[in-house]
Amino acid sequence: MLENLNKEIISFKETAIMEIANFGRNREQITGHKVYPAWFGEGDASTSQIICDKSIDALNSGKTFYTYQNGIPELRLQLSKYMNEVFNINTKPEHHSVVNGGMMGLRLVCDLIVNSGDEVVLVGPVWPNIRSSVLLKKGKIKEISLKLNKNGWEIDFEDLLNSITSKTKMVFINSPGNPTGWIISKEQQELLLKHTRKFGCWLISDEVYHQITFNGLAAPSFLKFSKPNDRLIVINSASKSFDMTGWRIGWITHPEELGEHIAKLVQITTTGVPEFLQIGFIAALQNYKNITNDLRQRLKKSRDMMFDKLSTWNQVECSIPEAAFYAFFKVKGMDNSLEFAKKLIVETNVGVAPGIAFGESGEGHLRICFAAKEKFIQEIMSRLEPILNKN
Repeated sequence: MLENLNKEIISFKETAIMEIANFGRNREQITGHKVYPAWFGEGDASTSQIICDKSIDALNSGKTFYTYQNGIPELRLQLSKYMNEVFNINTKPEHHSVVNGGMMGLRLVCDLIVNSGDEVVLVGPVWPNIRSSVLLKKGKIKEISLKLNKNGWEIDFEDLLNSITSKTKMVFINSPGNPTGWIISKEQQELLLKHTRKFGCWLISDEVYHQITFNGLAAPSFLKFSKPNDRLIVINSASKSFDMTGWRIGWITHPEELGEHIAKLVQITTTGVPEFLQIGFIAALQNYKNITNDLRQRLKKSRDMMFDKLSTWNQVECSIPEAAFYAFFKVKGMDNSLEFAKKLIVETNVGVAPGIAFGESGEGHLRICFAAKEKFIQEIMSRLEPILNKN
């Protein structure tokens, strides 16, 4: 049966995160013992009621038909207002296209840009779906690795610039970063944008965690330094900053002339985001200050609670992240994070993401999502401590 299917898809492996999730779920079913899941990048808070209410009202009023491929005009206008206010920039509704989540945005961008054999430069460790999207297009990945030191995660910026050549088709940056929480500086953003402009390659910036910082400010955006004709695309999502992971709404900020081509790709993939969900997202954007301020306060409390313990454990090397909602730390002597993560499930009933899922530069590390309530964090930390804090 499988011999007549697409060999690229059949040979493609699931991510190590999904392998761990499936391992943990199966073990829970077999043993009957609860496994505490901290492997996915998802908070445990439900979506704000004001967002839900607006979607329900739209649903009840009959907003259930096909709609604009780039997003309804009202939402694109609100996205423009939001982006302009948060980043002090000047975009128009035509610069924004609504898609079914940040992941779909990334896939559409890869479909739009990457051809077989094209070189893509990316900064790792980074979430695995970007690699999958590039490899499905048969692109070639050149990875520049962040390094963990006493100041946190840092990049050899000269190494990044030197990796970009006339052969580079696309550069991918995820800042704030998953899994590290790394934030590229404004100065580096400006220099990198000038550098990609020089070589004529595309710069793709995944900024889905831009509201999740712990200094009270949104993370800087490449859009602040861009010109109208720059080959710059910024990917965003409602999932992380608005507790809307299951809604599958994201948006792409792009040069205006790309809008019609993005619309074509949306039409042949999902035909667009349901209108009643888009109306709910308008409410999120209109109330973003209250929603994101509350989110930051909850996450900072969770982060501090986790790192009060993690930073003192004997087997752990870590830095406190300045953004996103992950603890990404090195475990001394661990050289197979996938097997170690399975061992943790067996011995502690806690499921974490193995560092290898984020690339070779992530091996030797584990990732825990701390977007969770106090009771959950206390439970998993007490279970992990005997193994990660032993002498």
